Amino acid sequence: MNNHDNTPETRDTRSRSLAFWMRAAGAALATEMNRTLAAEGLDRRDWAVLDVLAGERDIPGLAERVQRGGKRVRSLAARGWAAERDGAWTITEEGRRERDRIHGLVTGVRDRVRGAVSDDDYATTVASLEAIARELGWDESGPRRFGPRGHRGFGHRFGHDHRVGHGRGPRCGEQPHHGEHAFERGFTAGFAAGRDAA
Repeated sequence: MNNHDNTPETRDTRSRSLAFWMRAAGAALATEMNRTLAAEGLDRRDWAVLDVLAGERDIPGLAERVQRGGKRVRSLAARGWAAERDGAWTITEEGRRERDRIHGLVTGVRDRVRGAVSDDDYATTVASLEAIARELGWDESGPRRFGPRGHRGFGHRFGHDHRVGHGRGPRCGEQPHHGEHAFERGFTAGFAAGRDAA
């Protein structure tokens, strides 16, 4: 009977550090999120702008930039997803339909993360990362610098990295809103902290 727990590869894997696995998980999630958005011709910044136009996220400073109608807003407008009316940029009906459809794809990635481990293990992991962060001085009142230049999110160079998986995390200093899954709130700080510390 094969005992996979005792293979050299498994023993080597178990010797890797917490920081290694935080980086590995963050990079893998970022890559998958980036791939999902890239298939739609978007990156994490585009996704953030679309969410702001749809009123689904409140990202400090971004709403004002969106209303100035930069290249990302105009790119969405070229698709018919955004329009300027009475001097204000808003999402169109088509844009909302597409936003909701793509949100389903993003949620599918999040569901894969949640489904990779049991609910108990997931809860333990999130609680453990929070405990480590707090032990090392993190608290709710401190600067929310989860990655280079203060970006929040996973991956490395989330640029979409992103931002979706590319890079470091949601660009534009995305701030999770109440509807986002716990892993975005709980793992982001841990992944980035581990990446930057190693």
